[in-house]
Amino acid sequence: MSILRIAGICGSLRRDSCNKKLILRAQQLCTEHIPEARIDIIDWSQLPVYNQDLEEDPPESVLKFKEEIYNSDAILFATPEYNWSIPGPLKNAIDWASRTKIGDRGDILTGKPAAIIGAGPGSYPGASGSGRAQLILRQTLVVLNMVAVSTPSVMLTGAFDAFKDDGSLKNEVIEEKLVKLLKEL
Repeated sequence: MSILRIAGICGSLRRDSCNKKLILRAQQLCTEHIPEARIDIIDWSQLPVYNQDLEEDPPESVLKFKEEIYNSDAILFATPEYNWSIPGPLKNAIDWASRTKIGDRGDILTGKPAAIIGAGPGSYPGASGSGRAQLILRQTLVVLNMVAVSTPSVMLTGAFDAFKDDGSLKNEVIEEKLVKLLKEL
């Protein structure tokens, strides 16, 4: 039996990112609950700003990123919300993945299943836990002909205080939703 490979893409590059913690927790839960799958978190921090002039001879970081996406069976995005949208660097990574080709492989995103999770620090009324960013990212995935898993939604509010010392979530309902989403993916 082959292992289903899920590429984990964290939309935040910050070292102590809540979304990085959330995708690491998803990775742990996948290992514990879904033995036929694994999440490989992709380091895309060295991608240059997208420039069509570079498509003919893309930098090594772009080729490596594209290869990792190509070799995955699905993608799990963890996105923060910046100004009611997705972070610019995450959009940049998606642009690189959607534009440049790897040899004769063509488009590497069409038909690829994807799921979105997200965390935000706010715990005030109206805090979305990245809900608005997830909506925008989902629209982008649809345009790219990816297959976006839409339920259950995993939107973690109050993320600065949401994790235990061992990396697990204090809220068991969110943990259960995360496992369910991974199984759907």
